Amino acid sequence: MKYKIISFSLTVILVSSVLNIFAISVFADFGDIPLRKGITHPDVCTLQKKLNTLGYFSDSQFTDYFGDKTYNALVAFQRDEGLKQDGIAGNETFKRLSLKITQAEILPKDFVPIKEGDKGDKVVDIQKKLRELNIYKIEINSFYDQATKDAVISFQAANSLPQTGIVDSATIIKLNTAHNSIIADRASESRRLLNAKVVEYAKQFLGKPYAWGASSGRAFDCSGFTVFIMKNFNVNLPRTASGQFNSGTRVEKGELQPGDLVFFTTYKKGPSHVGIYIGGNKFIHASSGVDKVTITDLDSSYYRKRYLGARRYSLTDSK
Repeated sequence: MKYKIISFSLTVILVSSVLNIFAISVFADFGDIPLRKGITHPDVCTLQKKLNTLGYFSDSQFTDYFGDKTYNALVAFQRDEGLKQDGIAGNETFKRLSLKITQAEILPKDFVPIKEGDKGDKVVDIQKKLRELNIYKIEINSFYDQATKDAVISFQAANSLPQTGIVDSATIIKLNTAHNSIIADRASESRRLLNAKVVEYAKQFLGKPYAWGASSGRAFDCSGFTVFIMKNFNVNLPRTASGQFNSGTRVEKGELQPGDLVFFTTYKKGPSHVGIYIGGNKFIHASSGVDKVTITDLDSSYYRKRYLGARRYSLTDSK
């Protein structure tokens, strides 16, 4: 009888462990777990789409199953990129995929070098970007004239490129990257100001009571609180923590910004609690533990080990 009890206990532990692993894998973000032949997982569909974008996966039907077509496409990508050709999408392969996708987005598929004497919309695009960089300072005219060539040469010199005056692939990648950086900086400052408004607005509800299913402004549950706050910034979130986790853009913990939503696994596996990051490693949330809207440290003993991930949403000022 003693042996049977021990055997039963071990079985329970093993089953529990398997279920925990399964739950973690189901809710893991793309790139968090290796993908290999034979696996069925939502990330396989994402992998297929990325390989398709790069011209390796030719099938237009994407699935969650990692079969021969996915394997062959992945091995071909790994071979061309000088990676270990093991057919496993691991950390290095994920990084290289992201890099190549970014490059593909920066360099147009139909790109041909642009040089003096050319004219049209592509020249206008170059002139506009050079003007944004404060290099091309005269009127935009759609002609690749001497002034445009001189501006291109100045840009090439500043970026350690051959000073040919021809916009080749290396030049257009640098130009698009530099231009995107300016746009991103502007967006970042705008986002920073908007994030501060989210935090300021959320803090107005500190101390409001916790109530299961509530999102009225007088009381909240955790996901009701995030729905209420984010709606003020024109974001219509799903009503549940799980639904919110499965929308938005994934954010690494080290890249959290105020206004991001942070998720935890609490009373059940998967995303079951959510709050709003406010900076300083803290988040504001409607807590059933203290029965009110409160601020908590991410490294608190309870939440540190239950942290699941974060999501960012496209905010706009409603006022």
